[in-house]
Amino acid sequence: MLLLAELHAPYPMLFAADFKEKVWGSRRLESWFEDMPPRPAPIGEAWVLSAHPNGPTGVSNGRLAGQTLAEIYPEFPLLIKVLSCEDDLSVQVHPPDHYPGLPIGESGKSEVWLVLEAAPGASIIHGLAESVTPELLKGALTAGIAADIMDCFRRVPVAAGDLIPVPPGTVHALGAGLVVAEVQQSSDTTYRLWDYGRLGIDGKPRELHVERALEVVSYSRPPAITRPFAFELKPNTARLVCSFANFDVWRSTCSGRWQRSASSGTFRAILVLSGHGTLQWDDDQSRPGNPSQRIALRPGLSVLIPASCPDYTVQCDQSQLRLLEVTLA
Repeated sequence: MLLLAELHAPYPMLFAADFKEKVWGSRRLESWFEDMPPRPAPIGEAWVLSAHPNGPTGVSNGRLAGQTLAEIYPEFPLLIKVLSCEDDLSVQVHPPDHYPGLPIGESGKSEVWLVLEAAPGASIIHGLAESVTPELLKGALTAGIAADIMDCFRRVPVAAGDLIPVPPGTVHALGAGLVVAEVQQSSDTTYRLWDYGRLGIDGKPRELHVERALEVVSYSRPPAITRPFAFELKPNTARLVCSFANFDVWRSTCSGRWQRSASSGTFRAILVLSGHGTLQWDDDQSRPGNPSQRIALRPGLSVLIPASCPDYTVQCDQSQLRLLEVTLA
């Protein structure tokens, strides 16, 4: 697999988000992104790092500016988003890699959520209620009685800082009042079990995929929700907080100046969660001090550090920079 090491003189790449209108979206991401589409579009998702054909993100710095990640690295295996939920999302499930019904070119989907903002009383659906069987779930969905359907799902309260693993097969739904960062395999395959009878942005009923969803639903209890951001982390360190077969998720904190080295084996994807600062590096093809060698960091920005990239420095402007980082497992 290409690990971005083959790029000629690789350098840290900054990406512009691709915004998605959703019936459950809002304008809350305006506090995260300066380039939101004009009002009143209800933006539900910002794809901040993607090579997926449904929303490839573009490089906005250096000599690759104007190219998309899909053009540079068509097989990039991850998709990173920030989601804003004004309303409950559909109850859905993702298939595993080995599911025979996957669309051509699509993988299964493991994902993990980090809750960035949570309104009082916010909750999610994470798995099935105790004692729900395949027969009970199918019967409730077939009958179409909303109360009976919702009784099949496990609703869990959440707060800012919660980290929520969502393996393939886990029935799930984000609830209203949440802003989350989502790291997933590069797949846009979702099977909806239930959508509350809601109409889409086009005014038409949103499609359900009950038959395919029931083929991939897991009846096991999902992994526990953790709070790895609730405790202090030693400045200028990274800590592994979640690991799937496909990727690892890290929490890191920068205070002052942090000299870092790129991995020789995999890229590092960075999403800025809070704070401001700069990321700087030296490049044989640029003069020291050239603006192309410096990225101003702020919440919502995503940076891709290719494998075999030159050493780089993260500099915090004031108190701390909080980062979410992703590498291949």
